[in-house]
Amino acid sequence: MTTQFKLIFTTCKDEAEARMLARALVEKKLAACVNILPNVGAIYMWEGEIAEATEAKLLIKTKSDKMNDVFLTIKGMHSYEVPEIQVIDVATGNLAYFNWMDEVLN
Repeated sequence: MTTQFKLIFTTCKDEAEARMLARALVEKKLAACVNILPNVGAIYMWEGEIAEATEAKLLIKTKSDKMNDVFLTIKGMHSYEVPEIQVIDVATGNLAYFNWMDEVLN
């Protein structure tokens, strides 16, 4: 079983950008909550070279019908040329939390 709820991951160049993006998503009612995990280490391939960075990871809690607007907001506000946007379907969880999310996002 899959619910209408989604967990979207993205990373930002720093905590300041992460806070700006998280606040915008919540203010626009595109996310009920965004957790910010600062100081996440990353090793990745970019333009043929191995790069390392310290980033901030966002865990964006939203609903299926908000996903496209979340994507557009991330792409529009993000400093990265190719921002990470990954979606996890939420199969089950706390019904009271889902009810709160539904209330907040309507």
